[in-house]
Amino acid sequence: MYKAYAHFTVKHPYIHGLNLIALLVIFIVSGYQLLENENLIYAAGFLLISIPAVIFAKASDYKRKYINAKC
Repeated sequence: MYKAYAHFTVKHPYIHGLNLIALLVIFIVSGYQLLENENLIYAAGFLLISIPAVIFAKASDYKRKYINAKC
């Protein structure tokens, strides 16, 4: 799955950027709500971004090693 996403990031870098921004916003809002309201239900936001973060990390490593992306 991460190999396909690595190729996707090369073909569509702006959509990948939007994905990263969306995950960052979820992380920030969840962190703020968790600190402000002290309710553990807001920790679900951290769980929500954990799987895409792993996929992004593996895709980045794959892209760096195997795909010649011209910048």
